[in-house]
Amino acid sequence: MSSFSKILFIIITAISFTGCLEHRIIFDFTKDVNQNFFQQIPGIGDTTFTKFPVTKRATTAEVYVSSFRERFIENDNLLEYTELNDASKIPAADYWSVIGYSQDLYLIKYQFTYTSITKKGKQIEAPAEGVVFFSLKHNGKGYTTGITPCYFGIIDRDENLIGFDTQLTLEKSNGKYFLEQHPNKKNKNGLLFMPANFPLDPKGNNDTLNIKKIVKLNPNKVGGYKPLVFDIPQIFNDANALLFHYVGNINLTR
Repeated sequence: MSSFSKILFIIITAISFTGCLEHRIIFDFTKDVNQNFFQQIPGIGDTTFTKFPVTKRATTAEVYVSSFRERFIENDNLLEYTELNDASKIPAADYWSVIGYSQDLYLIKYQFTYTSITKKGKQIEAPAEGVVFFSLKHNGKGYTTGITPCYFGIIDRDENLIGFDTQLTLEKSNGKYFLEQHPNKKNKNGLLFMPANFPLDPKGNNDTLNIKKIVKLNPNKVGGYKPLVFDIPQIFNDANALLFHYVGNINLTR
């Protein structure tokens, strides 16, 4: 199993994109990822957050991307076909190029406030940091062929992690794409990405976030009801296996 396939296996149940019937999706990140794209996401769209009303929606969001592409590496005097993060520490055999699949993982981070109720029944305004995760798959011609998996989660600053508990699906209405939240997709177990060391004031591509551990909280065949813990650098022997770069902001008012 290639490096990126392993990461996908960790994030969701085993899935193979190259083995599925390929469909081109007319999707342009710069045009399609806007306020409408997040219309059903808490803190951005017209929806509640854990049944509490949102009092102040996000107007901008930070965009972080981790990019992979199929390449050859040298392994035991052989060329091995794999998928590497563009920031990987593993040297690629660039003398033998390949036009293959590529993948962009996105983390969209934003801030909002919502009304919460204390144990004494008092209403207060509470701040929250939301994160939307989704993945764009491209074929050798650069066409988008898949947009999955997609999740919504919240940053837990005390534990320094992102807790993803809501799976999303991509939908299209009146020619516009958006992420839809389904009650039956709610997963109180979900995924944890850590650490959540987002840059405080990102300015450019050198501002990064390195996800070093993913915890799959769902019951599993290996550990029963024990959560599975994946040490990303150790599994892939690569310190930058899941390194995200800041690439700019999205305006969420239009």
